Amino acid sequence: MTRKIIIIVMLLAATTARAFDFRVEVAAGQKVYFTIIAGTNTVKVVNPDWDSYTPPSGALTLPATVENNSTTYSVVAIDERAFQGCTGITAIVVPEGVTRIGRLAFAQCSALESISLPSTLTVLGSYAFTGTAYFGNNDNITDEGLLFIGAYLIASAPSSVGSAVVLPEGTLGVGNMALYTCSTVERVTLPATVRFIGEQAFNGCSSLDTLELLGAVPPALESNAFTDVGTFTVLVPCQSGDTYRSAPNWNAQTIVEKCSQAGVEIADAPLPTVTTVAGGITIANSGQEGCRVSDLLGRQIARCRDGFVALPRHGVYVVTLPGGKSIKVMYR
Repeated sequence: MTRKIIIIVMLLAATTARAFDFRVEVAAGQKVYFTIIAGTNTVKVVNPDWDSYTPPSGALTLPATVENNSTTYSVVAIDERAFQGCTGITAIVVPEGVTRIGRLAFAQCSALESISLPSTLTVLGSYAFTGTAYFGNNDNITDEGLLFIGAYLIASAPSSVGSAVVLPEGTLGVGNMALYTCSTVERVTLPATVRFIGEQAFNGCSSLDTLELLGAVPPALESNAFTDVGTFTVLVPCQSGDTYRSAPNWNAQTIVEKCSQAGVEIADAPLPTVTTVAGGITIANSGQEGCRVSDLLGRQIARCRDGFVALPRHGVYVVTLPGGKSIKVMYR
């Protein structure tokens, strides 16, 4: 069966002209346009959006630095739609130092079949490579239904993705909408090398139960990465829970540490008995020292070693055991 990447194409008309500060001929007949990022010696690649624009074609290698008026600028970004519709481009090399590729940056570059991305990326925009030869080549889709460009997961074929997704060691990022509408996915494991999770990366993963991260350092997380995802657990390495809870956008998630003692994972230990009573909850067999109750923002409400925990108001609370195992409790 032929597997297809499902993408919703958004037709957005440009409403304003994109100015540029200067252009550079990076190779014979290949003119690239740049805008200076205010107050810096850095630039981004832009679409000049003018009638006499002749887009580049063939194999295009973007420079890491460019010069203008005796000033050297570092290239750090490719703006949204920068090369959209450049049907003559067959290959692109994005240099080290570029941290951001905007959405639709290379969309509808129909001949583009070879793509090289830098290790410095922190943002990989939605639909950046939609409509390219690379994107349309089923040979680039893994047996698990995933589409990578180098070290970055950029899209998936929901009909081919199973219940468990394990990204390989060396994966650097999960791009915008990378697992969009993968409703059968129940568990995702990300290696320690992942540095960012993009906008709506898990949008519509309605069956997601566990997101396991193997790195003690939290990846950068966009605030809307889990749109239309139900209740799930974020499983992190032992003693890294507080680091995740203090990282931007992670504090809205239920963080559970995965620890082990004598070869037995505490995260798999039996849960305590939690009972709602007037004024709060009672917790039996909680392990006493180290057990705590927090709200969904990660703020500690009380210790639970005495068995009864008074709760200030109705709502959802998280009971965390000494080894990091946690459960949600609805108090009403």
